[in-house]
Amino acid sequence: MHFYQFNQLKHTACLLFLTAFLPGCGSDPDSRPTVEIKGTVTMDGSPLQEASIQFTSPKTGESAYANLDENGRYSITFPKADIGSAYEITITPPVVEEENAMALAEQAQNKSTMKIPAKYSDRTTSGLSARVEQAGTNEADFELKSK
Repeated sequence: MHFYQFNQLKHTACLLFLTAFLPGCGSDPDSRPTVEIKGTVTMDGSPLQEASIQFTSPKTGESAYANLDENGRYSITFPKADIGSAYEITITPPVVEEENAMALAEQAQNKSTMKIPAKYSDRTTSGLSARVEQAGTNEADFELKSK
């Protein structure tokens, strides 16, 4: 057998090995499913308006937020969620995406009229959490107290 034929045979054997024994190598064993979390935030029994809710995974540090609508409702999507984890929650004044003078003026006005207690703006003091139990849609409602 010539050297060239031996190398070709060796390469073919390696290719067959990789094809036969490593088909799952491309799949991610740590893949996490997409999750939507939705619900309502109220304060003292009334829908909270002019606010934002943020979910943070203590496992990965990943977070997502949504501004509440006029009925205190929100919907957040995590493309890769930590099933079984209790996400930490913060409630703050609404997030203004557009950084222009008008938006900043509105944000300053909203902050001055907001009555969200400061403890809700920090995930370590808010006392709020939501466990993500399954892929797909999960629901989590929150009742805040002003005092």
